[in-house]
Amino acid sequence: MVVLLALLAVPLHAGGGDASGSVDFNREVKPTLAARCFKCHGGVKRKSGLSLLFRDQATARLRSGKRAIVPGEAAASELLRRVTAEDPDERMPPDGKPLTAEQIDALRRWIAAGAPYDTHWSLVPPAKTTLPRLRDSRDVRGAIDVFIAASLEREGIEATRPADRATLIRRLSLDLIGLPPTIDEIDAFENDRSPDAYERLIDRLLASPRFGERWARRWLDLARYADTQGYEKDNRRTIWRYRDWVIDAFNRDLAYDRFTIEQLAGDLLPDAGNNQLLATAFHRNTMTNTEGGTDDEEFRVAAVMDRVNTTWQVWMGTTFGCVQCHSHPYDPFKHEDYYRFLAFLNNTEDSDKPDERPTVATPTPEQSRRIEALERELASARELLGRSTPELAAARQRWTEQIAGARGWTTPRVESATAESDVALRALDDGSLLVAADASAANDAYTLRLEPGDRGRLTALRLEALPHESLPANGPGRAPDGNFVLSGIAVSVVLADGSEERLVELSRARADFEQKDFPVAHVLSNPDVARHGWAVHPQAGKPHEAVFVASSPVELAAGDRLVVRLEHRYGQPEFTLGRFRVSITGDPARVAAGDVPPAVVQAASRAPEERTAEESAELERVFRELAPELAPVRARIAALEKERASIQPPTTPILRELPADRRRTTHVFTRGSFLDPAEAVEPGVPQAMHALDDAPGDRGSGGGASADRLAMARWIASPGNPLTGRVAVNRVWEQLFGIGLVETSEDFGTQGTLPTHPELLDWLAVRFTGDFAWSMKRLLREIVTSAAYRRSSAATPELLARDPKNLLLARGPRLRLEAEMVRDQSLAVSGLLSSTMFGPSVMPPQPDGVWQVVYSGDSWKTSPGADKYRRGLYTFWRRTSPYPSMMAFDATSREYCTIRRLRTNTPLQALVTLNDPVYVEAAQALARRIVREGGRDVASRLRYAFRLCLGRPPVDLEIERLSALVTSELEHFRADADAAHALATSELGPAPEGLDHAELAAWTVVGNVLMNLDEFLTKG
Repeated sequence: MVVLLALLAVPLHAGGGDASGSVDFNREVKPTLAARCFKCHGGVKRKSGLSLLFRDQATARLRSGKRAIVPGEAAASELLRRVTAEDPDERMPPDGKPLTAEQIDALRRWIAAGAPYDTHWSLVPPAKTTLPRLRDSRDVRGAIDVFIAASLEREGIEATRPADRATLIRRLSLDLIGLPPTIDEIDAFENDRSPDAYERLIDRLLASPRFGERWARRWLDLARYADTQGYEKDNRRTIWRYRDWVIDAFNRDLAYDRFTIEQLAGDLLPDAGNNQLLATAFHRNTMTNTEGGTDDEEFRVAAVMDRVNTTWQVWMGTTFGCVQCHSHPYDPFKHEDYYRFLAFLNNTEDSDKPDERPTVATPTPEQSRRIEALERELASARELLGRSTPELAAARQRWTEQIAGARGWTTPRVESATAESDVALRALDDGSLLVAADASAANDAYTLRLEPGDRGRLTALRLEALPHESLPANGPGRAPDGNFVLSGIAVSVVLADGSEERLVELSRARADFEQKDFPVAHVLSNPDVARHGWAVHPQAGKPHEAVFVASSPVELAAGDRLVVRLEHRYGQPEFTLGRFRVSITGDPARVAAGDVPPAVVQAASRAPEERTAEESAELERVFRELAPELAPVRARIAALEKERASIQPPTTPILRELPADRRRTTHVFTRGSFLDPAEAVEPGVPQAMHALDDAPGDRGSGGGASADRLAMARWIASPGNPLTGRVAVNRVWEQLFGIGLVETSEDFGTQGTLPTHPELLDWLAVRFTGDFAWSMKRLLREIVTSAAYRRSSAATPELLARDPKNLLLARGPRLRLEAEMVRDQSLAVSGLLSSTMFGPSVMPPQPDGVWQVVYSGDSWKTSPGADKYRRGLYTFWRRTSPYPSMMAFDATSREYCTIRRLRTNTPLQALVTLNDPVYVEAAQALARRIVREGGRDVASRLRYAFRLCLGRPPVDLEIERLSALVTSELEHFRADADAAHALATSELGPAPEGLDHAELAAWTVVGNVLMNLDEFLTKG
């Protein structure tokens, strides 16, 4: 409390209170009004008709005829009379302690000065201030330290000494990449005595791909990223490519203003590409209710409101969601402001029906690179296919002559035709066969004995499926819709003397039409006769043909007969041919011409000068599709196209605006209910904020129908926005020091805490949005190079008592690691951590039964191999049952935006790190590593283990205690072989050579102990 009062006495801007009587409204008056008065006399409650939130309301005449505040006349102001009243029934506030003498004096001076309502500090654009003068500047490395040192001098507090190098590299590594340093990295830094060793260490960590993983994790809480939709069903959604986009954006240091605009309105950018569309998945992370019986519009509105609230929380640290139902009770935002802002986000395509949600194919970087390579290879192959050479010209001429001279098909005389079902097959005058109208066989096989006449050879057989008025739906099949499914065909030659029957091998087939998933190729090679074959839906009722080509020409002698068997074995009844005709040819040219469209055959039969340009071009095209000389090129193209088609990029939900004819009208909702719409509003921003026109590149105006979501995004990311830069800087500071310069990072409003170092916050915000060009890496580098960041976290009891939260920053940060980092560090030191980046979310081990969710049969399936050792941010996140061991360490369900995780300290956390299978396996792996790499004697192994886990060597007492633990555990496990076997046995493979189960189990206990030390779980 002493520190807080001292901090409140520090003026934020010029004009702060002093002995002469001037008063700072934001520092001395508004906190009192907010804490003691607004709950009854604010934006929601107006007892006795009084609201003190705005000056015009506070100075207005009340129903009693009195005025709470008479500017310039403290004695005439009812407010001052009531807060100083002796009578308890008269005194305000009516409950709790009376105002202090200091608070009353500030109110008196403020009213006497005219009761000015200054703009809240966070809504005043930040500005650089002159650096304060210091009595001692020895511990100053930059402007950050000047501001902090000035406050320490005022409080008479001495800062702690700088941390040692081992502590610094561990602190930096955990902060910048989220992983501990290796022993080699620690040694290199400790032995590097160059003046810029620390700066080069920072630059190396900032350049690491692990940087993006560490800082993206924090953003995922803000974006309420999850792999499921939420609500009761909580079905899966594919949105992991957005997570990967965030990692990549941090790694390439995408400027924060652009980072903002792309996520809020990337689809509207004039240069929008796939990456910008993917970024808009930020606002598709809202929960989606797909349960039956829900009102789609209700949950669409809920999602849009969530987007409004999240936007203000993430970028402007403001509880704007309060304005959904009524004007803000503490901050200068009116009820209609909420819906004017909501209008920016109210015209995106949204539906609770999966098929109607806008998505985009979002190939991974690896997929993109392969697709680009395939496209290049395809372009080259297609160019080769179209290239002209003398050899191809000659081949084309020969082919054209062959096609033109091809003879037609011959229909052999049907000597006999029988059906397996004994149904009658009647021969018609055109040589076709018609199945009797009363046929009722579920399946059938037709056997034809044909007389080929004087034809000397067989090269191909044609089967025509023909319609007929006697057939269902006009045929050509007997199914109710006129379809058929031909399952197989067999052709054989019976010699004239009947002595031998030779099977004709058919090598390929083609058809003029194939039903989807029922190609004619199945007739020759059928994977399942009950499910596959040649069919023609939806082209039934029309004639169709299939040609079956012999592997080699079959010679036919006089008197030989052909036997053709047509199989129908489809799993549904009546799918048999109703009318059909079989023809044959012995001309190789006809086989070739059989793949050529009739119009092209006709063009080939005319002289070149008689062909039109279109016919010549089509003749050339078909030749190149069929010419044997180009078969290798065509095969290459087919293989490339097949591989290209096999690459299936994930589809990610994105934002997309409704077309102009479907735009929604936005209304104010009375008390926030979508069922009670009031007046219509146009898009706009709160009047208490800077104008929309202040945003550079704005395509809208100060508001109205011409303003759009892109204008809104640019307004947020404008250097003129007083909140965006401050909020971003404060969030980074919070991550590094454990508490922000504004502790309530979720609330920069009246009810939030005041900045502990306001000038420093503004100085950093101006640097970030100006000098640093919104670069997160430059901002981080500026902070971590400060002396304040490098200080030891050790503190005297007196300093802890005076400043328990380290608000004055007299010591370095010390705080428990976040959930994902606890797990990542355990996997890292054990050697198990996978370095794989990006990709679908993974499922590390978790207790059975956690996913027993109503209305869902989904299950948790532990990922195989190294995937179960991926970093925590890749863990599959289900909103109704998040990963339990991380929840124990204060992770969030991600149902809504979480600005800051509150750190707790519970026995459950110790139970997790002692017993959870992930941590037990990490301890087993660590034990193997200690024995394998740490030397041969106990002391050497313990020193190695200490440095591996804690980044420092142990002291003698620690060696002594851990040596005793090794001895006692060895005795225990040698006496209990079953326990030793259980703890030493794992999926990690056999124990190191020469190490028995008891010894490995003992070292596993040591590893578990080290990974449960407070020092291991804490950044110090």
